[in-house]
Amino acid sequence: MFKKTHIKSLLGAILIGTMAAISTPAMATNEAMLDLLKILKDKGSISAEEYELLTNASKADGEKVEGSINEMKAEVDKKTKDMPKITTKGKFKVASADGNWEFQPIGRIFWDYIANDADGGATGTYGDSGYELRRARLGMQGKYKPISWKLEMDFADQSSLSWKDVWVAYNGKSNLGKWWLKFGQAHTAFGHSTISSSKYMPLIRRALLADGPQHSRRVGVSAFHQADRWFAHASAQVQGLNDDAVSGATEDRQTYAFRLGGTPFKKDKNHLLHLGGSFMHEELNGDRFNNIDNNLVSHLGDGDQLEWDSGEIAGLEVDTVDAFGLEAISVWGPLHGVFEYTAWDVDTLSSGSYDLDAFAFDVGYFFTGESMKYNSKGQFSGIKPKKSVMNGGWGAWQLAARYEQMDLRDGNVDGGEAEVFTVGLNWHPTGNTRMMANYATVLDIKCGGVAGATTTCDGATGTEPSAFTLRAMMYY
Repeated sequence: MFKKTHIKSLLGAILIGTMAAISTPAMATNEAMLDLLKILKDKGSISAEEYELLTNASKADGEKVEGSINEMKAEVDKKTKDMPKITTKGKFKVASADGNWEFQPIGRIFWDYIANDADGGATGTYGDSGYELRRARLGMQGKYKPISWKLEMDFADQSSLSWKDVWVAYNGKSNLGKWWLKFGQAHTAFGHSTISSSKYMPLIRRALLADGPQHSRRVGVSAFHQADRWFAHASAQVQGLNDDAVSGATEDRQTYAFRLGGTPFKKDKNHLLHLGGSFMHEELNGDRFNNIDNNLVSHLGDGDQLEWDSGEIAGLEVDTVDAFGLEAISVWGPLHGVFEYTAWDVDTLSSGSYDLDAFAFDVGYFFTGESMKYNSKGQFSGIKPKKSVMNGGWGAWQLAARYEQMDLRDGNVDGGEAEVFTVGLNWHPTGNTRMMANYATVLDIKCGGVAGATTTCDGATGTEPSAFTLRAMMYY
């Protein structure tokens, strides 16, 4: 028979265990009560038979509770299976539960402060010091499988809004990989630097070979095929939506471009080598060719420091332009390098052809251990700091530099020749924000002085203009 102390202990244990089970129904098999019963048995408060009887009863009750919880979870899952999923980490995106539909607002803001030093050149040519709202974009993108779409505008220039991506695409898969067919205003399929997003560039300014000479976006149709280690991108396009995209152009001009690239070596996503090439053929049909129009050190200049403009020479109507590009990208842990070369063959209606070329070599190093994020389209994507400031860290820090040359001198047209060096420091506090500091300087510039040649550039020979630029940017 039980002693009074045994009965009191047993009743107390049952009461405590029951309260624990009721207060925390998520406790699988009433673990707290089982532990308590074991203590009572070890102290001799209950016999082994009583312990066995009570633990079996407790396990049975626990299984009932757990079964009820599982039934409730199943009911919740059933009721909410069609509810949309909302993502808020670094971006706001609403997607259907099955992933077939999604919508995402997008945007970016870039504020620059630029201190220019013309070094004896015309101040207007290189620009005054000051601030600039470089980019202020708003847009949206989404998909409804197999259709995807994007619409984006830039409001930075208050005098003229600028259309950016405006397209609808059909997406598919084959045994060889993924592919899409895009209609509307989209990137021309040429080169790495021009296609790469300004959100992810290690330096504030694009390379000379990309910032002006290449068409960024035009209206037409483009196709893309992506396999495991290679991709192919082609486009057939006409004039873009922005009237001033190519000044002096008519709707008659057509542009056909093709880019092929891949990773012949890829140890993993942070150790790889990309090689690629591009070709672009443009039919101008006698139109003015003046899209090679560069700022050497900052965006505040008038853009004529190097310039090849057929419109400044009587009788120099351009028939076709062929461009050839080579690119190599290496990512090796925190270190990356990019080499790009472009040559243009400008064929006129009556004055022969002209050969122009440029190259750029970029390097960068994360001394906080991150890596440039290369994607299978031959572009860079966003950087995610190993420990952002939101998590008590220092964010990601990167040093970057570029050496580049451009030669627009050939025959009876002198568009100038220059060498430019740029160095920069980047701080990524979080994955969607960045602070940048760049110093760019002209190492050598030649403009004019070629016997028998018409000068179309405005750079001052022998000067070494420079610019220090600060940028604060965010995007989502």
